[in-house]
Amino acid sequence: MGRLLGLDVGGRRTGLATTDDLHMICSPLSTVDTRELVAEIQRLHAASPLEGIVVGRPHLMVGGSDDSTPHIDRVVDSLSKAFPGMPVHFVDEGFTSQEASSIQLRAGMKQSKRREKGSLDAIAASLILQRHLDAQAYK
Repeated sequence: MGRLLGLDVGGRRTGLATTDDLHMICSPLSTVDTRELVAEIQRLHAASPLEGIVVGRPHLMVGGSDDSTPHIDRVVDSLSKAFPGMPVHFVDEGFTSQEASSIQLRAGMKQSKRREKGSLDAIAASLILQRHLDAQAYK
């Protein structure tokens, strides 16, 4: 069983998180320039095989999508081409950035560190990945 990789895809940056091999623990990993995402995932996959990718995608309460959906879809298309056969799962990313910010506050992270958007993106990716694991536990 390989690890899962969680992604919080943004226009400029993408937060990455990973599970352990048993899919029990999610950990924020890093943030990468979205243009470098495929190369970074190739590096991670070569170091330790990935079993699948979990991508956060907005699902508006009234249905439909928002302005970021077409960008996320393009990123997923490039991932599907670069990693044929690797499953890509989608999870509602609603409010993950707000949850990540709250986690930073509760953890006592200094304001100067909280201003660094990268740490927020990696935590949001971890929350996206945890939502996927939670959903799988109830199947």
